[in-house]
Amino acid sequence: MSAPNKTEFSVGLDRLAEELRQLRADRGGPTLNMIVSRAAAMPGASPLSVSALSEAFNGKRLQRLDTLMSLVRTLLSYDEDGKRCLVARGTPEMGVWRERWRDLDHMRSQRSSTGVGISERAPVRAVSPLALQALADDLECGYVVALRHVQGPADEYDALAFSPDRQYLALGGCDGVIYLQDPMGNAVTNPLAGHRDIVRDLTFSSDGRLLASSADDGTVWLWDVTFRVPVGGSLPDSEGILDSLAFSPDGSLSAAAGFVGCVYLWDTATREMIRTLDVGQTRVDGLTFSPDGSMLAVAGYDGITQLWSPATWEVTGCISVGKCCGIAFAPDGKLLASAGGDGSVRLWDPLVSGTGNAVRDCSSAQKEAVSAVTFSPDGQFLAGAVMDGTVRLWNVADGQPLPGSLDASLGEAYDVAFSPDGGLLAAVGYHDSIRIWITPVHRAGG
Repeated sequence: MSAPNKTEFSVGLDRLAEELRQLRADRGGPTLNMIVSRAAAMPGASPLSVSALSEAFNGKRLQRLDTLMSLVRTLLSYDEDGKRCLVARGTPEMGVWRERWRDLDHMRSQRSSTGVGISERAPVRAVSPLALQALADDLECGYVVALRHVQGPADEYDALAFSPDRQYLALGGCDGVIYLQDPMGNAVTNPLAGHRDIVRDLTFSSDGRLLASSADDGTVWLWDVTFRVPVGGSLPDSEGILDSLAFSPDGSLSAAAGFVGCVYLWDTATREMIRTLDVGQTRVDGLTFSPDGSMLAVAGYDGITQLWSPATWEVTGCISVGKCCGIAFAPDGKLLASAGGDGSVRLWDPLVSGTGNAVRDCSSAQKEAVSAVTFSPDGQFLAGAVMDGTVRLWNVADGQPLPGSLDASLGEAYDVAFSPDGGLLAAVGYHDSIRIWITPVHRAGG
């Protein structure tokens, strides 16, 4: 059988769109805004947007697996009169739609592997001293310089992380595989295969020896980065979807959380679960230890970020940050950044609890949700991945954006990370390529 061509993929995509439109009609023809609201109220459903629904119903592109499953589950969970009849994620009917997506994804992958549209690189040319000086001037004036797009082996990526030793850029694929690149995006052999669904989060231990990963299959894995092998398989005793990970600064604890309303803690060395933290009836959208290990910040979907003490495992403070998609500590631990579902990015004092004002609002005009935030290693800059496909950079000192905006051309940007030396910024999202920029430098004393 010959490999499917573009027409076959397009026909399959049109057929899927027609089936979605029929399912929508059978369920009373809810409006797009109504479907978005219903998905937001369903436990365990991925958030939907009007733009994504419009693309799905019109067959403009193949949506992410979690987006399609959330859409189908939301439609199936309401009858034609609008009465709720909740459908579980693992029902056979959901499995049918999952297989339809996998068939189309396979067609898309085969179409991409033909190499259509891939051009040969231009001959290498020396860079002139004048060009190098222009680059240095741009960087020193606060501009960011884009490097060439790096195409990866997966169709899209949800997560990325730089290793502390600057050897690797780890990428979490929609195919459940973790790909290792060098910091400039060149592929490294022996990808890490073990998950059976979309990889949602990645984090390295502080010594760079271990990499933790979580995925939609409900598992958390630890990997030996040196030999690129799993350390004992998935961690035991967790339940539900886990999409937020953290290592304690000394690497002794591994933490994970997600849709289950609790935080799981394992002893990294023994792989034994030592504790679960009850964070209430809310999913966790952000999880991070403070740099000195004195706090574990847990951002809930209810808008409250709890601060836990690892010494006593009691809540020592709460900050009302609003519904957010991610949090990050500054390198000195004096600020906590929150990425808002409403497009806001704010900086908080982790030692001041309550509902008071943020220390600083980062200036921003976008209204799309900010998926993730991260500080540069020197604490000078804050970067955010935005669901409109852009990446934003702010000066931490005054909250003002750097000159220009970074059009990542990702459709939706899901994650962003600085290299350990702060010289590079990388982002991934709804695309098969990785975006990398050279980041600006400060003048001495500036």
